[in-house]
Amino acid sequence: MPIKTTTIVDQRERIALMALSERYTIREIAELFGVSRPTVYDYVRRYKHGGRQELDDRSRAPHHPQRTPEAVISRIIEDRKRFGFGSKKIRRRMFDADPDTPWPARSTIDAILDRHDLVKPRHRRKRFQSPFARRYDARLPGELTTIDFKGAFRLRNSRWCYPLTMADAVSRYVLACEALPSIGIHGVWPIVERVFRENGLPNAVLSDNGPPFGGHGVSRLSAFSVRLMELGIQPVFITPGHPEQNGSHERMHRTLKERIATHRAASFAEQQRLFNHFRTMYNFERPHEALDMDRPSQRHRSSPRPFPPVPPPIEYDSSLEVRSVFGTGHIRLHNIAIFVSHALVGRRVGLEPIDDHLYNVHFGSFLIGKLDEKERRFV
Repeated sequence: MPIKTTTIVDQRERIALMALSERYTIREIAELFGVSRPTVYDYVRRYKHGGRQELDDRSRAPHHPQRTPEAVISRIIEDRKRFGFGSKKIRRRMFDADPDTPWPARSTIDAILDRHDLVKPRHRRKRFQSPFARRYDARLPGELTTIDFKGAFRLRNSRWCYPLTMADAVSRYVLACEALPSIGIHGVWPIVERVFRENGLPNAVLSDNGPPFGGHGVSRLSAFSVRLMELGIQPVFITPGHPEQNGSHERMHRTLKERIATHRAASFAEQQRLFNHFRTMYNFERPHEALDMDRPSQRHRSSPRPFPPVPPPIEYDSSLEVRSVFGTGHIRLHNIAIFVSHALVGRRVGLEPIDDHLYNVHFGSFLIGKLDEKERRFV
């Protein structure tokens, strides 16, 4: 039997039908298919208007294309050659000369200059993106752990409580919900280590960019992410200002917030008991729509990677140049001190030459950034 191919129109129709069924929220549908909520609304509107055929790709060509008159094109070229002006100044000169004429937009003028080779290409340096900013698509329970702090709130004894939450991204199983007095790594890491000992090591941990998970600089290295890499775990960060990239965790936080609103305890011990009740309810009692109404406990499986009794040593291939990170966060390369990260103090990194004066920087098996020896900077 031939395999049925799913087209983009099939997916759009499915999105529209799920939304019209009202069994799912628009947010849940958007997260499931990796689209924005306005896109979901657009597919629903188009499907209501004309059914499946309205979901085909639409032409982006203008409805009423207009060609710029040759006289105007000649005037634009003449101003450019004579004065070297850009589109903004050329357009202003046109309006100054004849305010009543509908002169072309700046984008049209730019396109005309480009077609006649009157614009020098701008050579911009490609911005380096942190290797930890890419998406990790988990398919099995135990592959990806999500972690975050729920918004702080005051207990009834006026002390601030910072709820630390960890969950399995695939099964939605809440691995930890802890009442902490601060967000410092000294209180966070023991919880993380306990979860890893009980559930095995995930392949990756997804978090936002705030402390203690992320650090400063393009690479976002922190003491937390370095400890993850020492265990062979890939740190993954969401794009700053986009919490929807950790949507399943945010959805769990919404349920937790509903409980906190009416269950604020008078002490950390009492609050922790309430959080433990929440975990039991969420994991074992609450049917989850994203799991076809299964409970998270029915889907959860521990990772097959056990927590090591001793962190494995960081080793490098003989093709890499190995450098130690000193107390100031610098390494020394060809008698030049270059700052890398305070989070790596006391560790060794491996340098992989990729171009003149340019290196890939590795920590263990992970690419953590690039080093430009000529400009003496790590990005």
